[in-house]
Amino acid sequence: MARKVCDFCLSESNSLFGGPEKIAGGHHVCKNCKSIIQSYGLPVKYELFQMLVTAQKSMIDMIMDAYAKNHDPDEMLAKFYPLPNIQMHSGEHCLNAVKAVITVRKEDIPATEAVKAITEVNKQTVHNIPDASQRTGTQKVEGMLYETEAALYFISKNFVNCHRLGHMKRNRDETDRVLVETPTKTFTYMIQHSDLFYMRERFFQKINAIKNGKGQHLIYIRNEKEITITPGVYDIPKSLKPGVYKVKAVRDAGLHMWDALGRVRDYYENEENIELAEGTVVECTGEYELEWLGQNKNDIQ
Repeated sequence: MARKVCDFCLSESNSLFGGPEKIAGGHHVCKNCKSIIQSYGLPVKYELFQMLVTAQKSMIDMIMDAYAKNHDPDEMLAKFYPLPNIQMHSGEHCLNAVKAVITVRKEDIPATEAVKAITEVNKQTVHNIPDASQRTGTQKVEGMLYETEAALYFISKNFVNCHRLGHMKRNRDETDRVLVETPTKTFTYMIQHSDLFYMRERFFQKINAIKNGKGQHLIYIRNEKEITITPGVYDIPKSLKPGVYKVKAVRDAGLHMWDALGRVRDYYENEENIELAEGTVVECTGEYELEWLGQNKNDIQ
């Protein structure tokens, strides 16, 4: 009799009665993968994000790409990014909606109540209260953390924070927080499973790139040193010459770099430049102006 295999980790059963459990669709899941899926609050079924949370990190992008290639972009948006129970701007998608906690100074918390809808968030209604820098006189504030393709919002009873997506710090080891760093302030939002939070953001970027013609792979050359790149995948040095580039986001929807060893790094809006060495692969899901500064960092000092 053939052994049953877990469809998530591909492990085989080691005993007659301790094998993977059969789930909907004729798939099987082992006890370990089932436990991981349940820990993320996901239903135990064979679906995209269940595959992602049980996968090895090196396999995540490949799984996303394979899934996106074989499904309709609009159907994926409707399935994985439904409208939340909050008023949003027309055409805005909700990438994430999770409970979050930030620790701030008590004296910074307004006595009045804040707005409750994203449509009401503007310069007059945003407070942007940062992390407390001291241990005494602080308070933990609970709220909802919403991410859209336009911004990151923290909406609580008494105040609202709103951040540009380029100030979020990704690719971190911690899985219990979303960290936002601006040139002058830090905001730490404690959540459960920030790795899933960023997986959802990443997959949305891939869907958006497909809808906006990622396959077109267009580079607009302005002069010898200045170019604009649009959604696409660029190999160094095949598509772009190696070196250090100054970056300006025209549409900051994601700029991701894999080095020759397969290590991934994201561009952040508050970075002055990026270094693209030979063997690097750049995946652009937004639109960025690049200015070549030199072959290496020593050339621009």
